[in-house]
Amino acid sequence: MEKLTNILYLYKLDWQRIYKIPLATFLIVALMILPSLYAWFNIKALWDPYGNTGAIPIAIYSDDVGATLKGKNIEVGEDVLAKLKKNDQLGWRFVDSKKDVTEGVKSGKYYAGIYIPKEFSEDLISFTKGEIKKPQIDYYFNEKINAIAPKITDKGAQSLKEQVSENFISAATTTLFSALKEVGYDIETNLVSINKVKNLILTADEHTAEINGYVKQVVELHDKLPEMKEKLAKANEFSSYLPEVDALGAKIVTLNDKMPALKQEASVILTLQKKIPELQAAGNQLAEINDDFDSVEQTMNQGVAEAKEGLAVIEKVQTLWPEIVKLGDQASSTTVAVQDFAENLHDALPAITASVDTTLDAILQGTSDVQTITGELQALLAENELTDEQKKHVIELLNVLAARFNRQATLIQTVIALLENSQQATGTNEFDGVIQKLKNAEQVATDMATKLTTLAGQAEKGDFDQVKDQLDELLVLVNQAAGQIQTTIREVQALNIGKTITSIVNELIDTLNTASTLMKQIDYTALENLLDATHDTVKNAIGTLEKYQAQLPAIRQELSDANALLNGHMEQIIAAINKGVDLYQNELPIVTEKLQLAANFMKSDWPSVRSDLTSTLTLMNEKFPDVEKALNLANDLIKNDWPAIQAGIHKAADAIRKGEETIDLGQLIQLMKQDIQKESDFFTNPIDLKTTTMFPIANNGSASTPFYTALCLWVGALLFSSVATTGYYLNEKQKHLYTKRETFVARMLTFLTMAVAQALIVTLGNYFLLGVDVRQPVWSVVFAVLVALSFMMIIYVLVAMFGNIGKGIGIILLVLSISGGGGNYPIQVSGKFFQMINPLLPFTYAVNLLRESAGGIYWANAWKDLFFLICMFIGFAAIGIYLFPKVTDLQKRTSDRAKQSHLFH
Repeated sequence: MEKLTNILYLYKLDWQRIYKIPLATFLIVALMILPSLYAWFNIKALWDPYGNTGAIPIAIYSDDVGATLKGKNIEVGEDVLAKLKKNDQLGWRFVDSKKDVTEGVKSGKYYAGIYIPKEFSEDLISFTKGEIKKPQIDYYFNEKINAIAPKITDKGAQSLKEQVSENFISAATTTLFSALKEVGYDIETNLVSINKVKNLILTADEHTAEINGYVKQVVELHDKLPEMKEKLAKANEFSSYLPEVDALGAKIVTLNDKMPALKQEASVILTLQKKIPELQAAGNQLAEINDDFDSVEQTMNQGVAEAKEGLAVIEKVQTLWPEIVKLGDQASSTTVAVQDFAENLHDALPAITASVDTTLDAILQGTSDVQTITGELQALLAENELTDEQKKHVIELLNVLAARFNRQATLIQTVIALLENSQQATGTNEFDGVIQKLKNAEQVATDMATKLTTLAGQAEKGDFDQVKDQLDELLVLVNQAAGQIQTTIREVQALNIGKTITSIVNELIDTLNTASTLMKQIDYTALENLLDATHDTVKNAIGTLEKYQAQLPAIRQELSDANALLNGHMEQIIAAINKGVDLYQNELPIVTEKLQLAANFMKSDWPSVRSDLTSTLTLMNEKFPDVEKALNLANDLIKNDWPAIQAGIHKAADAIRKGEETIDLGQLIQLMKQDIQKESDFFTNPIDLKTTTMFPIANNGSASTPFYTALCLWVGALLFSSVATTGYYLNEKQKHLYTKRETFVARMLTFLTMAVAQALIVTLGNYFLLGVDVRQPVWSVVFAVLVALSFMMIIYVLVAMFGNIGKGIGIILLVLSISGGGGNYPIQVSGKFFQMINPLLPFTYAVNLLRESAGGIYWANAWKDLFFLICMFIGFAAIGIYLFPKVTDLQKRTSDRAKQSHLFH
């Protein structure tokens, strides 16, 4: 608190000392006003510089001799001079010669000069004569007189050019549209014919290359007339061979009809190639079977014998079965009879199990047959087009597949019946799992047989193409079904059900031997069913075995022959298959295609060709002289006239295309028929410029006020710091009462008071004395005070701490601010250096802030400027208060050294 009291006392003491000395008071008042005069004079001088351009002398002389257009004299030069005499925007001086223009500009009498040449009017209408020559106006200006004057005179020259151009366009378009309006009605009347001609020209031009090709062919045809005569004679001779050609065509047609069957037969070669590995494996297996055939034959004979013995036992039991049932109530005798039955059944067990195994093997063989047949079907379907024979074969294979699946279902049902009756007779459920698997397999076989039968029926009715589309998917399902059945049978075989049946019957015999009383528990009906099922199974198996047994001798011979044929010629067979595949895939399609084309030609085209040939020969013999004459005329036209015709078509087509790129004929007709004056005005001035002024300012002086106000405040701070001292005078007694920091702050307040006074004087004078256009005058005063305080703080701290060096820094900042502060010109048009320092200068933010109050505040920009200036004020104040006591001695020594030169104070 004591320090603040001391500072305020010293501040008050400063002003008391000023008021005690009248000269000091006068100087203070003068230093408050002088900076404002600098701003006011500059603002007034620039108040409205572009409003006084009428005083800028510009010489003009026209040497134009005029021109004549359709009997009418045109003197554009005289028209220009007449209009400029009424123009007071520039100081036009109408001189008597071109020399007066050039010499006056050289001497500085005129800022600029304009000369209109003799041929100006003639050149302006040169387009009407087919040769366009742009007219020229000579413009002279003297740049050394003034930097701004040439820019103003440039505007005058440009205005003159625009005026002449506008008048020319207006007159030309008015005349043009008058003529076009008349033409427009004629064009519209003949528009259809015009479009037809246009399209013919464009089409001819687009097909020039093709037409030239035809032209060339015509010439070549003309050159071949002698050859054509000779060939016509030979053609007449050829007609005698036509009967022989007819006979040859009949043979070709017959061969082509047989080609599908031949191709079908040949397609087997593809299947053979795919099965070469299987063929080789089959050869090896065939050799092994051939070597082991004796053991196979012995096993087969033994199996048939055992099956027959088992069947005989079963039939014997069936013969005795009525007596066994009759004696069922006689326990002792029944026991013996049943025991005999069980033992006979036990003796038949090997035949039963063998029959079951044979049936399962037959089912497996059926699945292999199914897969083989599906492979053959897939090979057939791989062909793009099937012949009738091939289609018939496909239907046959579908029926065979259906029969195979029905046979498998029947065999599976036989095994199921045997197993179910065995369980019923013995009261067990050993085969439930097996029976369920077999029933599933039977259902799969039955379903697949039904689908195949249905599909084959559809194919036979003529829906083969629809069937073919379904076959690929169905054959996949067929293979899956065969695989599923095959898996099921192999699982059943793995369970060894023959052994299980044997075990069940043995348990039954043991039960019968245990006690006669258990006889009452026997289900004779179930036993009889089991006996019947077993008899059917064994009988089916014997039939299958005897079928194969009867074929064994033939099979042995065929096997031996096949082994010798296959394994003895394996390499030749494989080579032949591969060669056959190559011929089938590469040569046969070509032969087939060519044969088909030839047959089609002979059946469809040859009769008409023969007729046409005969009639044509007759016609040619009659008309050839006329053709020869026409070709001679065409050849003469092509050689003499075609180049000129072609060039004309191309030129016309180019003109049409260029016109279509920019002009729509229908729109052009509408344009021609519209109001002439409106169209002329539109082409003269096609665009209206709508101008919206953001933050308007009344005049150039008001627009320059922010720059010169900021400049005068900086100059005022520099001027006061140069006249007034920053050091505070204290006598010896007072020096011990106040610190250096207190004297520094007190003198700072004095300087800041001067800054506020300077800001108030200049801003109030701008508003009230000059009448500057300020949109927000209160903010203008507030912003000016803030700018003045910031500038004064910067200058005071620099001078107080560095003395004359600080003043030099202030002057340097002033110089840089004038160029880099963006005051009068946009900073973007200044050099890179000034653009770089612009955001670093306090002057930049001061001018921008003062502009906000002049034109209207946009606070988003104003806050940024306010923030920077306040930061500068606070920053320099803090630096000065902190460092001043520490640099005082250094500053004093520097100042004393400067004073020793007796030049600086």
